[in-house]
Amino acid sequence: MPSVITGFHHVTLNVTDLERSRRFYQALPGFVLDQDVPGYKLRFRVGTDAARLVLVPQLAGTPEGDRFTERRIGLDHLALGVPSRAELEELLVVLRGIGAQTSGIQMDRAGESAMIAFRDPDNIQWEFFEQPRA
Repeated sequence: MPSVITGFHHVTLNVTDLERSRRFYQALPGFVLDQDVPGYKLRFRVGTDAARLVLVPQLAGTPEGDRFTERRIGLDHLALGVPSRAELEELLVVLRGIGAQTSGIQMDRAGESAMIAFRDPDNIQWEFFEQPRA
């Protein structure tokens, strides 16, 4: 049976501050703001495919001071591929420039790929993974 899945269309994240998140994600290369509905949502094209990242304000009833943690059932982290170590090094400069929490370039647990893990303003973990094109 052929697959009808073409990939991720979008990921939606609840954030505590849309403007703070806008500044963070607009500073990342490859994140292009393509929809802005003030006070309601921001949408970014991510990378060269059709994937989108949608940011929306936190839902009513969210506890005051709540922050993301991967220690709950649900999302652990999001990872994006980049074509080479050189791009990882450039991304690290950008991440440090915007004050993102990161330990720099490291090897993944299998020791196969270089990567950068970092946190967004709401503590959601992202990773840029070296993923050379075949």
